[in-house]
Amino acid sequence: MKCELKKIEELSGKRTSIYSVLIEDYEQTLFDIFIEENRRSHLSEIKDIVQRLKTIGTKTGAREQFFKLHEGNPGDGICALFDLPEKNLRLYCIRYNTQIIMGGGGIKFVRALQQDSKLTKENYLLRELSKQITGRIKEKDIRFSEDGNDFEGDFAFNLNIDQ
Repeated sequence: MKCELKKIEELSGKRTSIYSVLIEDYEQTLFDIFIEENRRSHLSEIKDIVQRLKTIGTKTGAREQFFKLHEGNPGDGICALFDLPEKNLRLYCIRYNTQIIMGGGGIKFVRALQQDSKLTKENYLLRELSKQITGRIKEKDIRFSEDGNDFEGDFAFNLNIDQ
């Protein structure tokens, strides 16, 4: 599956750059799809998540306490963003220093990720993307900008998963 990273300018700021994943032949990013899927049933949580992302981008940066860490394999940076810990709406992300790459997510009603096929699919897509980004950073095909607030380089990927 081919995809690319797309910077979300309206959420990014001087503290954090925020990206999402645009899959080839999709008109919306995974973040936009996440919002559409959950807008009707969880509008207040969506508003809180969007506001939190704006605050992260412009004021606070991507502090660890805003995320549920270790939602993937060790070292891959997969985490979940949520509005409040007692809520069930999860947005899966990859956290790289001052950059956040948002994937999709959904409602978590189960104890283990693997018990929900949609959440598993969303999470594993980001795991594969993280692996490829990390490889490109090592090869210097993707690098941090001089000020450290952006990615630069090749943002097109061919992921080895089914969508």
